[in-house]
Amino acid sequence: MKEFHGTATRVVAAPVEDCLSLLRAVDGYPTWFPEMVRDVEVLQRDASDQPTRAQTKLHVARGPLVHDFDLLMAIAVEPPGTVKLSKVTNDRSPSRFDVTWSLQAAESTRIELNLSATLSVSERVPVGDIGNAIAEQFVAAASRALASDTPN
Repeated sequence: MKEFHGTATRVVAAPVEDCLSLLRAVDGYPTWFPEMVRDVEVLQRDASDQPTRAQTKLHVARGPLVHDFDLLMAIAVEPPGTVKLSKVTNDRSPSRFDVTWSLQAAESTRIELNLSATLSVSERVPVGDIGNAIAEQFVAAASRALASDTPN
């Protein structure tokens, strides 16, 4: 098992409501970040149709680490600006994968992603600063998606 941590931040011209809408719709992640999020199948929704559990397939390719992760994720949305995705753990798979999106509204919206994971990866595989790299890739992809939806 290896531990990964990462943080990334960007400021986007989109309103906080648009940012929250993009990030809470986890089944849309493969549309705006297909390089890493290969598939999301929503398994449960709450009364307001918000996804609360989803099976995800992530593809990580960074340096010598190339691996697909199949993760059952719990999704929690805390308006006005937090989306938390957490791997559902069990006795067979004690690994951890937590992503927290935080939004702060001002003239623009500040998007921050915090990633913390413990995943089954060989100790011999050097991973370097992969946590920050993954966080930055996610935030960059979300920023691009929001910029393409923002009217000029």
